[in-house]
Amino acid sequence: MNNERMRPPLGKMLKRVAVLMKQKNYNEAMTTLESCVKINPDDIRIWENIVVCNLELKQPKKAIEALEHIIRIQPESVKAWKDKAYLHILLQENIEGIEALRKSLRLQPRNARDWQLLATALMADEEWDEAAEALERAILLQPNSAVLWYNYAVYHFLIDDYDAALEAAHYAFSLDPTLESLAEDWLEIVRSGIAEQEEIFDSEEDYEAS
Repeated sequence: MNNERMRPPLGKMLKRVAVLMKQKNYNEAMTTLESCVKINPDDIRIWENIVVCNLELKQPKKAIEALEHIIRIQPESVKAWKDKAYLHILLQENIEGIEALRKSLRLQPRNARDWQLLATALMADEEWDEAAEALERAILLQPNSAVLWYNYAVYHFLIDDYDAALEAAHYAFSLDPTLESLAEDWLEIVRSGIAEQEEIFDSEEDYEAS
């Protein structure tokens, strides 16, 4: 009986929240949502609105806290894990972002974009082997993605594997020639590095021949 009594006011309050949010009155919407939480702390609609309000109010940390409530209620919510990961990475909280992305990908493993984001976060933490694995998973899902191949080239550049970087870059440019303009600076370093390695190799061969 108590639950039945609580539903009408909660529904009216959420309608008011929708109106306030449409008017961009996010502070008042938050005040109403805080009252809604007291009525039913397990109603996902409330927490979803709290996430949006906090993002509009430029409070990403509080948005993350609201997402954690959604995950508490629905631990297999891919969207909540994904949004949590994006916000952590935006805040340069890579460890938390990586953990949330991994949980999202366990639930939805065929998401090339999230594998790519995971690789980017892992590279920022210099987790090179795991970053390569994430990029390769993304490429398997989208083998004709020029951006993925470009990122794979950048990965090889960052670990000083210039031959592999050049090979991946050329393949990316064959898929999308416009990407080549983005790579001018680091490609010059790659080509210089390869030329230098070839000179060293030639010098060693000459020395051995003599």
